[in-house]
Parts: sequence; C-alpha cells; structure tokens
Amino acid sequence: MHVSGQTRILAVLGHPIAHTASPAIHNAAFDALGLNWRYVALDVDPRNLGSALRGLTTAGLVGVNLTVPHKIQVLRYLDSMDSTVKVLGAANTLKFQVRGTKPSIHGCNTDGYGLLKALKEDFEFHPRGKTVAIIGCGGAGRSAAIQLASVGVGKLILINRSRSKAIAIARRIRALKPPSRPGGGRTICVFTPEPCDMVIQATSLGLKTSDPLPLTSQQLWQLAPRFFFDMIYRPAETPVMRLARKMGCRTVNGLGMLLHQGAKAFEIWTSRKAPVEVMRRALKREIYGT
Repeated sequence: MHVSGQTRILAVLGHPIAHTASPAIHNAAFDALGLNWRYVALDVDPRNLGSALRGLTTAGLVGVNLTVPHKIQVLRYLDSMDSTVKVLGAANTLKFQVRGTKPSIHGCNTDGYGLLKALKEDFEFHPRGKTVAIIGCGGAGRSAAIQLASVGVGKLILINRSRSKAIAIARRIRALKPPSRPGGGRTICVFTPEPCDMVIQATSLGLKTSDPLPLTSQQLWQLAPRFFFDMIYRPAETPVMRLARKMGCRTVNGLGMLLHQGAKAFEIWTSRKAPVEVMRRALKREIYGT
C-alpha cells in the first residue's frame, strides 16, 4: 500500500518493542481489505507514556495497542473505557476520538477475548471448573485471571514475585458484581504451587536470552500441569516452554492469543470484520518464516 497524506496510522507502544509481530498482522489485514492504513511499532518508556499518548492523539492517529509495561499505567490517561477495562483493570487497545475540537482516548481490552479463543483453538481447553496457575500478576496476568474467573474457572493459583499484587487481584475478583468467583471464591495466592490443569505464563521473562526462568523446575513439577501456555510468542519456544515440554506438558506460545486479540482490536478501529486467516498467515510468516 502506498503511504500518502491520506494514510491513517495506528501503532503499538511498549518497552521493549523490538519483538512485536503486531505490525505484520495488521498491515496484512489492511492490504487484504484495500484500506489505506498503516501500523507501526514505537518504543515508549513508561515515564513518557502520558506525553506520548497526548502527542499521538493530537497528531491524528486512529489509536494504539499497548503491551508490556503499559496496560495498567494507561488507565490514568483514559477519558472513557468499555466494560472490559472496567472489569479487567487493564487496557491493551485505545481508540482516539474527537469530541468537538478536543481529542479523547477510549480504552478497551481484547486480551481476555484473545486468551479464551487461543485456549479453545490450541488445546480445546475450557476453563470452567478447572484449576489454572497464572505466573505473573502484571497487566496481562491480571486480565487473564479476571477473565478466567468470569467464565467459571474452578480454582486460580496466582504466583508472583510481589505477594501484594496477587492479593490485589484476588480481592478484585471477589468484588466483581455480579459475583464471578472461581469455585465459589476459592481464589488462592501462593508461592508454593499445587497440582493444576494448566499453567499460563504471563510475565515478560523469556523475551531476552539472558532472562531467568519465571519458575523453577521444582515449581513446575509441583504444578504438574497437562497444558502450558506461554503468552510470549517471540521466541517461538521460550526456555520455560522447553522445560515444560520435556516434563510431558503440551505447550503452546502466545501466537494464537496475539492473533485473536489483534483481530478484535482491528474490528474496534475499523468497524470491519477482521480477515483472521490472512492475519494468521502473516503472523506465521513473521514468526516462523513459513
């Protein structure tokens, strides 16, 4: 697509951002539908998030996606939000709007939708009544925990370096109205894992080759999951995924979650049905070279 003065611009903001595959899937979708739109990646230090959003909104961008570490911090800059953000307490998709002459920022969250679609597509996994451990209680982990609670997961095991973050998520789940509590409120926050059906790895550990494992082999043996889902998709297999696979777990990376949360964001911005299979092929080319 030729970039011109009429080209509409979107972006993904993160820190770091070099790993992102979002531009590949969105630009492929724009081309497939003949839209004169383009999507770029911008590295934004969290200290500069507010000023970056003000500048991008004023510059006339359509909106942005947000990845690590901006999904919770961004809430203070929103002028409005949909029910997903109110429930999940984090935003990953922003739509910039103009009310009168003043630009405004509307927040959405498509992570929960993308997670459930990916678990069903990749594992035929239905969370209701199951025990799920979530590693990491940042924006992605919080969204995953609350989304799983909302569909009736049996028990949640929240594992995080900071116990206070895990407790805050448990309290948020218990406070949902109408009540949406796993197993009648049996959400637990632990550092000593117990057997579960699935582990969801929701930290950024694994993006860099120098990163430590987000959990030890002993913890993984204690969790003894059948399924291991890592939200990271580049590299295609993280060290902790290799460890889980060697222990007999079925493992999947975050490719499917990225695809489906991206498709939902595409529809929010364009009001057009996302060409999911086009986006899937572009994503596989980007990550696997096939």
